[in-house]
Amino acid sequence: MRVERAVIFILATFVTAAHGEEPSQVDAPDALDFSYARLWRYAQQECAIKGITPTEFTHSWLGVRRCLKNTLDVVQLNEDSMRLNVDNQEEILSRHCPKLFQGVKCFNPFMDMVKGCVNEESYEIFQALRSWFHNILEYLCENNGANIEYDKQKHDTCTREINKHIITCAAENLIATPEVNRKTLSEENCNALASAKDCLLAKLKDCGVFANGARLFYENFIQITSCKNYIPKTERK
Repeated sequence: MRVERAVIFILATFVTAAHGEEPSQVDAPDALDFSYARLWRYAQQECAIKGITPTEFTHSWLGVRRCLKNTLDVVQLNEDSMRLNVDNQEEILSRHCPKLFQGVKCFNPFMDMVKGCVNEESYEIFQALRSWFHNILEYLCENNGANIEYDKQKHDTCTREINKHIITCAAENLIATPEVNRKTLSEENCNALASAKDCLLAKLKDCGVFANGARLFYENFIQITSCKNYIPKTERK
């Protein structure tokens, strides 16, 4: 999963992003190995079984987009996200944070529909993803960004290198094992996951926003695995 620069204003990406392809047979996603496209196809597939057509499913998502466009100043948000830097971050975040928090509610109808389609274990993944978005907003918007330092040059460098860091840390730390249930991961598996997380956070140490986005991602998804019994929460970077 990528923790990109767009994480700063992650809701803005949902104003313009949607997938409308017809789903093929898709297995239930795993909390530690999924893509957004796979989540979309899986939810669409399961809703079709419940009698919700792909068109109806897509229209529900388009309702999210309309709500976000009506809630957010999308043009200004995109412009501000491009020029965000340590010198103007408080001004920009104070302008957009209240509406960004309102925008989270735009997902409620879509999430309610998905909840009625997928099983409880799969829905936990959708909930964790939404909680991650919300936690990022809480982190960024606390005191209108007074507690963060967004150095644009450093974060642009991290944008270019983050995929390499994710692959490197996974290759160096994660254990290749047969597929297991996320609720029964061993302490060894969880320790390896914690090492991969620590590796990534270390490589992102100069990019506080990205590092905390990665930290919050791990924290939210670890909570829906057995690793919550082994891995303590990481301090803010």
